[in-house]
Amino acid sequence: MLVALRNKLLLSALAGAALLASGCGRLEEANAGKGYAGKADTHASSSGGGQFTSGNYKAGDKTSWQESLDVRAKAQNEYARTPPRDSAAK
Repeated sequence: MLVALRNKLLLSALAGAALLASGCGRLEEANAGKGYAGKADTHASSSGGGQFTSGNYKAGDKTSWQESLDVRAKAQNEYARTPPRDSAAK
């Protein structure tokens, strides 16, 4: 009984080690030597816009992109959004 349990444990450990080692293959072997198969990186300001574009951002215009980010950051600032505390209310 103990020998069978030890054999099962050893077999499952070897299978787990083989599974982990199989994920360590080279990328070139995984996709026929093509290297990185994902899409090319582009600057965020050069995106096509789309339905999630807000404000007056124009695709490809880095200045309007930066202005949109600045406006968004200012709108998320809690100190700027809340009214000043009345000093007489203390």
